[in-house]
Amino acid sequence: MPINAIVLAAGEGTRMKSRHPKVAHKLLDKPLVWWSVNAAREAGADRIIVVVGNGADEVRAIFANDADVECVEQAQRLGTGHAVRCVRDAIGGFEGPTVVLTGDTPLVRAQTIRDLIDETRANHNACTVLTMCPPDPTGYGRIRRSADGSVQAIVEHKDCTPEEQESLTECNSGIFCFCGSRLTANIDKIGTNNAQGEYYLTDMVGIYVQMGEPVSAVCAPDYSEMLGINSRSQLAVATKVMQNRINEQLMAEGVTMLSPANVWVGPQVSVGRDTELWPGTMLWGTTTIGEECVIGPNARLTNATVADGQVVQDTVIEG
Repeated sequence: MPINAIVLAAGEGTRMKSRHPKVAHKLLDKPLVWWSVNAAREAGADRIIVVVGNGADEVRAIFANDADVECVEQAQRLGTGHAVRCVRDAIGGFEGPTVVLTGDTPLVRAQTIRDLIDETRANHNACTVLTMCPPDPTGYGRIRRSADGSVQAIVEHKDCTPEEQESLTECNSGIFCFCGSRLTANIDKIGTNNAQGEYYLTDMVGIYVQMGEPVSAVCAPDYSEMLGINSRSQLAVATKVMQNRINEQLMAEGVTMLSPANVWVGPQVSVGRDTELWPGTMLWGTTTIGEECVIGPNARLTNATVADGQVVQDTVIEG
């Protein structure tokens, strides 16, 4: 069965205080929504659908050259469940595992998505929820389990009792894997009986439990993968996490960094072994650096190619 991925990217993101849609803001030179789409692609998604709404044209433009990405507009933003229903109506239904991601969660790894898909397939689940246990669960929907540990429902923070806000610490990440055919048949069962009056995709968990359909959860090994971006300060935190992740990988592959905290490398950059990256270095786009180079201090290269053994200091190169 093919794997579908739906990336929810229709929200406004008012806390960003910006004229641009939240998911278009960049993390290490790539828009937030690009990271979610790329994770889905690396996880093996055969069809990727991005739900656009606020700033739809700007978000569409991000994927103008990506043949494997299609956009569906959510003209009225009536919640995550409504967004998935818009996709269902636009493409005529789902077949196979259907992953739902959010466009403002750029740190999720492809392997975590694959684990979610594997769990769904292995147990023939109607729904598998990706969960996390952050140090502070405030604001997140909580996982309600039965006495035997099975998932019963997801309760949004605003709909939790004070006791549940205190005792329920396992949280919904906003990422799911559904059986596509069962999602197609049952998505219309979501209602709006909640504090926000919206169609919550999370309600599918309770609906399936009541139907007797199998539901389970996979807890992410690192809660930081689930960090969502709602403000500029949260964007800075996520940027630091991804910067560390990429730099650690490069150093493991034989790249030297005098001060990793002062080197920024984009996700599509290639750096050869025994190359030194000095403070103030920024490598963006599809830049390729050869072996035994010295880059920096204070060098910014975008879509550049550097041969083996070169020294590039105090330089800006584009294309």
